Amino acid sequence: MQKTYLVSPFFAKKGLSKYASEAGVRFLLSHWSYIRVSKKIYKYVGPDIIDLAFKKEGYLGFKFSYPKDYNDPYELFLTIDFGDDPEIAAFYNEIVQEIQQYPTTCFSNSPIVTPMWAHYAHNSKGFVIEIDEDMLKGHIESASIGDVTYQDAPREELAVTFQMAHRRGKPRDIMFLRNGVQSAAYFTKHSCWSYESERRLVVSDSEVSNIDGNMISFIPTECVTAIISGPRTKAEYIIKGKELSDTIETRYFEAKIGKSNSKPYFIGQDSGTYIFDGNNIVEAINSCCSCNEPVGEYKEFCLWCSITEDDQENAAFGNPLRAFSDVGMLEGYIKGFNSIGKKT
Repeated sequence: MQKTYLVSPFFAKKGLSKYASEAGVRFLLSHWSYIRVSKKIYKYVGPDIIDLAFKKEGYLGFKFSYPKDYNDPYELFLTIDFGDDPEIAAFYNEIVQEIQQYPTTCFSNSPIVTPMWAHYAHNSKGFVIEIDEDMLKGHIESASIGDVTYQDAPREELAVTFQMAHRRGKPRDIMFLRNGVQSAAYFTKHSCWSYESERRLVVSDSEVSNIDGNMISFIPTECVTAIISGPRTKAEYIIKGKELSDTIETRYFEAKIGKSNSKPYFIGQDSGTYIFDGNNIVEAINSCCSCNEPVGEYKEFCLWCSITEDDQENAAFGNPLRAFSDVGMLEGYIKGFNSIGKKT
């Protein structure tokens, strides 16, 4: 009898049936390197946004904004250092004038940025949507996407371009300057935002639709490669996330915060432990037999789950405050200790 193997919905839509043959699994493994190395980007959203984002059947909607509406009011000023020279400022204003406004939306290069979970996913109660960047670009013709550069001063490389344009005044120098400033304005932020590890998508106005006063662009759900619930996502939203991942046939993970490492890890629908390796979400080499937190290759338990009763008894025996507690003196000792150095 031929063996069959259970295949996740994510791989099923790549060409394998739900129960794949051994040959089918070999095909999957031969293509696994391609699946893994494809660039992924991550959108952090609140719990109430997940339904709205997938409201249009078969599509995922992203909200776009113009640069003038960004959360950092200084983003468009990190281009040229004008000093105190009004002539330079006047020339810049004449050539560049105002930065042209294009619809822009923001992603992160990582699904484990704790401040992003706090700020954009409602204090870890929301979701992260993993997107295949190549597939996204294949569905948006005018897409311009790139990493944000973080700095606190204008870009030095633009100074040379500006000087040439100012000194020579040739049309090609002027165009190089305009294009350079345009790019810098869209892909530069102050260093205080560097924790976001931001990657921006800029499109033309024709790629967005006005939905209830918001600029929305839709991409097919086949671009979605995972839905991730947060460490504090409520049960009702977790159910929604799982149902949604089943509907669009993609992977589903729950983000977890362990005791041994500050970086979140993930539990998949197969109950396996997964980590973010800097590029993709991959299965952990090893995990704790008790709590599932990722651990070293040859460890059975994480640090905290490896504590034995003997360890606890020894720790208690070596704690002098327990002796005070046993004879009813602990409260008085703490009060006296905390009063040392205080004025009466």
